[in-house]
Amino acid sequence: MRGLITELLREGFGAAFSELEHERYLVDNSGRIDVAWGATVIELKSDLRREERDVVARMPDYLADATRGSAPGRTTVGLATDGATLLAYTLDRGRLTSIGRYNVDVDHPERLLTWLEPLLSPVPEVMPTPIAVALAFGRYSLAFGRAHSQLQRLWSEVGDHPEVRLKRNLWDGLLRQVYGDDVGSDALFLQHTYLTILVKAIAARVLDLEIGDPAEMLSGRLLVNEGIVGAVEADFFDWPLLATGGDDLVRSLATETIRFRLRDVEVDVLKSLYESLIDPDERHDLGEYYTPDWLASRVVTAAIPRPLEQRVLDLSCGSGTFLFHALRRLIEAGRQAGVPPAEIVETCADRVFGIDVHPVAVALARVTWLLALGDLVQDRPPTLIVPVYMGDSMQWNLRPLGASAEVLVDVPPNDPPLRIPAGLASDHHLFERALDELNRGLDTLAEPEAIRDSIVRAGATVEDAAMLGRTFAQLKRLYLDGRNHIWTFILRNLLRPVWLSHPDHRAHVLIGNPPWIVYRHLSADMKDRLREALQSYGLWVGGSLATHQDMFALFWARGAERYLRDGGTLALVLPYAALNAPVFAGMRDGRMERVRVAITGSWGLERVWPIFGAQSGSSTTSTCVLFGARDRTGPPPAQLDRWVGHTSPARRQRGRGGRGARICTGCLAKAAHADCRVAVPASLSAGCNADAAPVLFGRARDHRAPTEPPRCAARSGSRWQSGQTAMDGGRAP
Repeated sequence: MRGLITELLREGFGAAFSELEHERYLVDNSGRIDVAWGATVIELKSDLRREERDVVARMPDYLADATRGSAPGRTTVGLATDGATLLAYTLDRGRLTSIGRYNVDVDHPERLLTWLEPLLSPVPEVMPTPIAVALAFGRYSLAFGRAHSQLQRLWSEVGDHPEVRLKRNLWDGLLRQVYGDDVGSDALFLQHTYLTILVKAIAARVLDLEIGDPAEMLSGRLLVNEGIVGAVEADFFDWPLLATGGDDLVRSLATETIRFRLRDVEVDVLKSLYESLIDPDERHDLGEYYTPDWLASRVVTAAIPRPLEQRVLDLSCGSGTFLFHALRRLIEAGRQAGVPPAEIVETCADRVFGIDVHPVAVALARVTWLLALGDLVQDRPPTLIVPVYMGDSMQWNLRPLGASAEVLVDVPPNDPPLRIPAGLASDHHLFERALDELNRGLDTLAEPEAIRDSIVRAGATVEDAAMLGRTFAQLKRLYLDGRNHIWTFILRNLLRPVWLSHPDHRAHVLIGNPPWIVYRHLSADMKDRLREALQSYGLWVGGSLATHQDMFALFWARGAERYLRDGGTLALVLPYAALNAPVFAGMRDGRMERVRVAITGSWGLERVWPIFGAQSGSSTTSTCVLFGARDRTGPPPAQLDRWVGHTSPARRQRGRGGRGARICTGCLAKAAHADCRVAVPASLSAGCNADAAPVLFGRARDHRAPTEPPRCAARSGSRWQSGQTAMDGGRAP
């Protein structure tokens, strides 16, 4: 065992033989450390299942001894191993804290090196693949183990601070909009805090910026000083800075990101990081499964034929997967057209937009947007605004007000909402000037009348300025109560949907994977909201089908009405039920009120395995992609493209489809004979497995043993019908 550990340290991490100490006695001779290398001590055991208690008893002394001799600022870590399992520990104020556990996978020895990397190799040479990032920072990583124990201690110190409590309550309210029910907990808030600090550090590392002041990094000032606006903002998760030791935690996490070559990312790696942090069962309950990169890439290719000309918007951008691939498509088109690099970056900021109500998803998506630029980030213009916003794209908080409208912003726990005139919010420059006046008024404790008058001078109408004057009076009371330092962030972001829905700012293409939340799983309040909204589009179906309504139908209708230009197009990843379930018949045949949307194409993905749910052991979600066009009428096309096959893990890591994910054309009309066999056309099946089963038009015939993973076998022949189910539609997990 000792020889193997020595070989691991020397070959895997470049440790010199002279740097390794074996059987080193403690200062007081009370024990011996089996192996020591710098700030790392290693205890060797024959079977940790029996000897873990002995490790817990001895490790504090070993770590205390190593701390006395380690370099200043270096965290001392203890490892215990029996060759099959590794346990990691550190001292937190003299108390032994477990920070990680790893079970060795003999088929993937490189994963052990990746897991150990945060401890032993700060060299920036690691390729940021999804699995490398997840192992370095995910739920079972050493980085998360250390940070989580510190966050718990910091939370116990400042969790009841008025400003911290306000931020947590605002975060909780946004999650209720995301999931349609109460899901917030202190544990989840700490996980989100860890993740947000980490991705903000990644944003700074993309620009090779030194992180000296944690407050500058978390507030975004560090990037603003470099001319990058909107990539990082002060939000709900800077609360650790109020506690003793919070600065050190932020610096420690920032240091963990140094070793990755962040400009070399090929896919949305932050999505994998988020999924690796949340417990699989919890993600299953929340329905949190982000779109795989290979699918997002192909949807983007099909939906955006003119990337240099078309404005693209993802209304529920999540971690930014679709934004990443839309940007990469635009960049490639710009390079092929000979567009100068700086102009390509400017075009990116003017063409590819994202919005999401989930505060952590937005933090990830903004950094993903920046990562998508790659080396072009060095060619950015003097000011680069990252156009990804935290906001409610369904505009639940927009209500009519006479001939105009107003936006209501909740103030927890029970204060009256802040009121903002929607007309002013749709004018970006005027709204920013009004926000500046509100902030100036809070800094000087001005009177509401003075702020009202200054907003009029900035260009607002008398009525809009009067409303903002009353809003300022409420903000001033919150400021004096210590519930401040968040409202500029809240107002600027939550009002972005109003700006994006202005006719001058609408998109040519809507892409994405909107929330799949079934009506019966919503809270009572959200049920009422969804029912009223679907009724306004003529999409509500009552009776026994009422409980099968889904939030994605509202994204299809309201997204087209409020965010899509005349003649614009949609491409959304949806449950397979959108193709055939009776409850969505009105959406399929275009019988909607207030907006006309005709389906122009579709992909059936129910035989691609896996797409969603594989991380939690379930891959049963049936999925499709619907393409549509605004202001067009007519029935759906007679055929769909049915994708079939198996996506291999290695190719999913590189953002490509698996060995059998290919297209087969399926008839949507009734087949002439249910059992007729038609071979997959060679032009469509290139690259499929050689032993592919034939395509059966009308119904599926599976020629494989049921225990085998799906290969390139297809079934075709589902029918578009209003009110009749041709095949069973799948649901989100």
